[in-house]
Amino acid sequence: MSNGTTDFWLIKTEEKYLPNNFHRKNIGLNHLAFRVESRGEVDQFTNDFLKTHGIPTLYGTPKLFPEYGPNYYAVYFEDPDRLKLEVVSK
Repeated sequence: MSNGTTDFWLIKTEEKYLPNNFHRKNIGLNHLAFRVESRGEVDQFTNDFLKTHGIPTLYGTPKLFPEYGPNYYAVYFEDPDRLKLEVVSK
């Protein structure tokens, strides 16, 4: 993905590295968040992508997380390597 300035790549883990097993609490990346403009876009992503592809959500999301801010609305899920991903509106 690219916006012309920033590129974002998702690449399948090479077979030789699979035994290392990713865990978000190890040193390194914890999770990635993608900010969208509205709650409706979070819900649309959930319905059009996650549900369509049978990807389960985490923590009963999408929902509000008032502990992060009064309008923090997010859906959390994992990629095939168990990296936690988030789509959020604030």
